[in-house]
Amino acid sequence: MIKGNYLDKKILAPFSAIYGVGLAPLLILPFIFTSVMSEFGVGESKAGSLITYYITTMCLSSLALAPIIGRAPRRTLALAGTLIAIAGSIAVMLADGYGQGVASFVFAGIGSGIALSCGNAVVAGYRDPDDSINKIVLLGTILMVLLLSLVPSAISYWSLAGAMGVLVVVHALLIPLILMLPQHPEQHMQQEAEGNRCSVLFKPVSLAILAMVCFYFVRDTMVWVFAEHIGTTRIGMAPESLGFLFGIHGATSLLGPIILLWAGKYLSRGTLLVLGIVTTGVITYSVTQTESYPAYTIIVVLWSTAHFFTYSCMMALASVADTKGRIAAAAGSAVMAGTAVAPTLAGYAFDLGGYPTLGYFVTAAVALTLISSLYAIYATRAAKPSRLEATIPQSEEQIQKS
Repeated sequence: MIKGNYLDKKILAPFSAIYGVGLAPLLILPFIFTSVMSEFGVGESKAGSLITYYITTMCLSSLALAPIIGRAPRRTLALAGTLIAIAGSIAVMLADGYGQGVASFVFAGIGSGIALSCGNAVVAGYRDPDDSINKIVLLGTILMVLLLSLVPSAISYWSLAGAMGVLVVVHALLIPLILMLPQHPEQHMQQEAEGNRCSVLFKPVSLAILAMVCFYFVRDTMVWVFAEHIGTTRIGMAPESLGFLFGIHGATSLLGPIILLWAGKYLSRGTLLVLGIVTTGVITYSVTQTESYPAYTIIVVLWSTAHFFTYSCMMALASVADTKGRIAAAAGSAVMAGTAVAPTLAGYAFDLGGYPTLGYFVTAAVALTLISSLYAIYATRAAKPSRLEATIPQSEEQIQKS
């Protein structure tokens, strides 16, 4: 049923928690960053620090749930997280100064992290998590297109309050779908490895997957958070042209999961993951180094396609490595951890040597991501070879070779 229907509640419910509440702020991060500067009258450093506090809180709240998510009441927690995120976002809209803004963002981040952890854990318990995650990420790209279309206009009228107001509306509209989440995993999933809820997160394969996801988002966010700044100051694009380009960027993100669904029939998960890591690394490095208007435009358009392709591969690997959802839930916090430290690292790189140094930082993050992924692929295959081979559709030629 999941394979043929994107509107199944098994797809829509976790999508609402993962993207509608958990990751929605990250999709519009450059606009939040810019509007924080204008709203509170602060520079890049203070705005970056605020974003770091916001996302670090998401990370910590998501990570705190990971060890107990196998038995926690997921629907109740996801709903509570959504309401906290809404309340925090409204508080940001009403904040009078930078200090109140930081406190409000931190409160909202707690809710987003809780919802993200619950949604990831639900998907990890499905019989075919790869297929489900691909569809959820595809819906996430549709949400990204919507947000990138609405938020710039909202900011032009209401500044930071406009961006947060869009998030409040999205969160609220998705509450009925979040109420469709299962409260607990299936009974057989709860009985597997009872009493071993925490230890799995400290196994080498788990740590490798978490490191892979973290380094991936460090690399991606170092460039993403400054993408608008690079386009206007280095490339010299007009704000209107850049807004149109980001709209196309959001639209082409739809291609990532679609390409993965097709490519998964012919290539293994490991091959697809490695290709995605290398491709996204080359793209983001190029964004930091190019001074060509046409080259920058093409690279930005390709960026989102490659990003969502690779992220789907990563979350599928996390789900296969632990079907009870603990690694997938912790992977959500790894996303937040990487995203949280990235603005600070990018600012430090600029202070050291500008765009060339930022390129070196990006290259280092790509190398660390690739090393972690190669070990994770090897360790997961060694632990569960039958599950790995079964979850990615293969061609008849591959089956014969195996």
